[in-house]
Amino acid sequence: MTVVAAEAVPEDDEPLPAPPEASFVDLLVARVSREYGVDPEGVRDRAAAALAAFAGARVQTFVPILVEKRLRASYRGCR
Repeated sequence: MTVVAAEAVPEDDEPLPAPPEASFVDLLVARVSREYGVDPEGVRDRAAAALAAFAGARVQTFVPILVEKRLRASYRGCR
């Protein structure tokens, strides 16, 4: 005999609202420029270059994570 019991699990906190027109790049630029204290336009240029490097990737699912990793690596040591 199998018994299955349902249990209510509280939801996670609501995610922070993002402006509807904000892309992952906009949010990434804001985070990285604030964290590293650098010019947002320079961050945007580096983010665009990192994004272009993955433009031909067959699987696009992880591109935002890979772009963020590459962008943060480019600013390490600049603090």
